Amino acid sequence: MNVMIRRLKAGDELRACQVAAAFKSAQLSAERVAQFLANPTNYLIVAESAENLAGFVLAYRLERLDRTAAQLFVYEVGVAPQYQRRRVGSRLMEHVRHLVSEESLMEAFVITDHSNDAAVRLYRSTGGQVEEAAGVLFVYPGHAA
Repeated sequence: MNVMIRRLKAGDELRACQVAAAFKSAQLSAERVAQFLANPTNYLIVAESAENLAGFVLAYRLERLDRTAAQLFVYEVGVAPQYQRRRVGSRLMEHVRHLVSEESLMEAFVITDHSNDAAVRLYRSTGGQVEEAAGVLFVYPGHAA
């Protein structure tokens, strides 16, 4: 299976809208997507097979006060059901690792639940290392949608 991995950028608004619709059931305006893609700290990386969306990574570059190198926070990884277990997720995470090197980032990191077996297998198989075995997530809800 031939899969191309690429980061979407300005001009890729239609594809980004397709990602939102296919994976998040969200209908976004072209203006909103254009703003997102124009921000260099936002990463929307897609896996495409022919014209089909096979998967995506949504990540954010985080600048650090205490370091000169930034981090990449991998917020979400998704693979279309028909492409699961076909190395699409692995290829996406390999691309993330390449970006860490290419952009001289300190690291990329991702958070998942211990019970998410598929995610744990993916991150371990692509070289991810568990930094802390347990954590607590605190959320401060806002009023915006």
